[in-house]
Amino acid sequence: MSLKVLVSWIVASWILAISSASSTFSAEEPVSLFPLFPLSTQGRFIVDINQNRFKIKAVNWWGANDALQVVAGLDQQPISMIIGLIQEWKFNAIRLPFSNQMLHDTAPVQERAIRANPQFLGMTPLQVYDQTVAALTAAGIAVILDNHSTTSEWCCNYDFNGLWHHTAWFSSTYQQTSEMWQHDWLMMVERYKENPAVIAADLRNEVRTMRWGSTYLPEIPQWGGGGDNDWRQAAQSAGNAMLKVNPNLLILVEGINWQGLVDRLGSGHRPLLQPVQELPLRLRVPNKLVYSVHQYSFTGPRNTGDSELSGNQPTYESFDTQAWRDLTEREWGYVTASEQYYTAPVILNEFGAPPGAGERTQAWYSRMTDYLIEKDLDFAFWPLNGNDGWGLVSSDWSQTLQGDWRFPHLKRLIEAPIAAGKVHENRYTSLNISQGDDNQSPIESDWNPGSAKGTCPSGFRLVGLSQNYRALCADLFTPELLSTSMPPAVSNAVSSFVRVEKECPANHYATGFSTNFFGVNGLLCVPSKTPLSESCRDLKFNQGDNRSSAKGGDFAIRSYKGQCADDEYMKGIALQWSKVSEISCCRL
Repeated sequence: MSLKVLVSWIVASWILAISSASSTFSAEEPVSLFPLFPLSTQGRFIVDINQNRFKIKAVNWWGANDALQVVAGLDQQPISMIIGLIQEWKFNAIRLPFSNQMLHDTAPVQERAIRANPQFLGMTPLQVYDQTVAALTAAGIAVILDNHSTTSEWCCNYDFNGLWHHTAWFSSTYQQTSEMWQHDWLMMVERYKENPAVIAADLRNEVRTMRWGSTYLPEIPQWGGGGDNDWRQAAQSAGNAMLKVNPNLLILVEGINWQGLVDRLGSGHRPLLQPVQELPLRLRVPNKLVYSVHQYSFTGPRNTGDSELSGNQPTYESFDTQAWRDLTEREWGYVTASEQYYTAPVILNEFGAPPGAGERTQAWYSRMTDYLIEKDLDFAFWPLNGNDGWGLVSSDWSQTLQGDWRFPHLKRLIEAPIAAGKVHENRYTSLNISQGDDNQSPIESDWNPGSAKGTCPSGFRLVGLSQNYRALCADLFTPELLSTSMPPAVSNAVSSFVRVEKECPANHYATGFSTNFFGVNGLLCVPSKTPLSESCRDLKFNQGDNRSSAKGGDFAIRSYKGQCADDEYMKGIALQWSKVSEISCCRL
């Protein structure tokens, strides 16, 4: 970290420590008044180190992902002038796109791209990106690193940038494997880990169907099916690796923006976060995951943005208010429901409209603003850029544009009140070992070799189990029980031909389970700090659901499940004919 960044951070932290009686940003407060970092998540909200709500109010500043490989506007105004415009708008964060190609270009940036900033002469694109990050964070503006594309070109066509990997035959286009993509992210995390105002990493922009190899045949992303194009698997692997380097980062994972055939070849659709309900993404640092989505008026659930080629499928602006709200809830809004196994913050990382937009676009924009305010959602407007036609500053980057129809909506969004005071929500997560281990804890050891294992995050305990081997974990009361001074215990089977029973030792509670061909074959049991009650009851669910609490949601859709009460811990399980038939729930 540079001395300038360090001094700025210390000053901002001191000011905030004095003035942090309220967690709400008012319109008059300078954006440099950051809460204490690092940020994390608490249920559906992003919070600061004191568990106060921190709302990301960001704008996109593109250019480092494009052909010139530096943020736009440096040819027009000094970077300090541009940062002043960001502060005038009262944004507290910048989503800063980059391309993988830019990271590896060792040639100096073109002089024409930085002629108003001669201090950058002779620097590589990555070095100019470094200077941009340093200037923003020194001014008290947080940075979200955004992997926008593989190659340095405009996004987002039917090109070679739809997936996080791309190799093509007979092509001079910059290419990369999944391993190269993850390595780039690890390099970027290491590069900025000493700067606490680099708050998040947006793993990939608009994952979508792209050209396969050097052809125009489609290569299609999917969520949870395994293989090279499994976005959930790739994001989970990269996120876990990045958090080992810097456990303070928020990891932003965008839903799949387009899946299936492109409009030129047939039909497709926009899944966004709908697959999360069936199969959430899980990181081993559970309070660092933030989902992200994009929405523009001219696109739609089956419309890529080219209505003629998309068969005139409806666009988001063509729905009436209630239909649009129902659709948006179904596509991604539902993820922010409190105390569900999939609950997480969602940031709308791109939305916007041009100054000359028609009435339908203006109506959509107003509806979206209302929705963001009502649900208290984080956002990043697209874009700042004065060279865009949609931007918030003049074409010469000398002043903000606050006179068109967009400004009243954006102003009320930026100045909207947020959840005040400390945020606390009971947290839940589901375990799913249908495709192998689902380890959400820091435990590295193979605690039951040869078996598929599901392990709750640190500080969570098992509270529910289903007949299709899914489980529900919760942090209800558990932090007060958790002992870090003693190793966990593994409960092995006590079985007959028909019935199998497993039970944790005295003063232990279950925090994981394992299966093999014959069914559940082990429990991971964690010692309690204080003695636990042996007042237990058997809860059977072999003929239907038997849940003593509805909290956490339907963690095993289409399967019978049992769930202990909120003030109980799971001590043991029983199987009949290899199916889980009951759980033992004991009073805390």
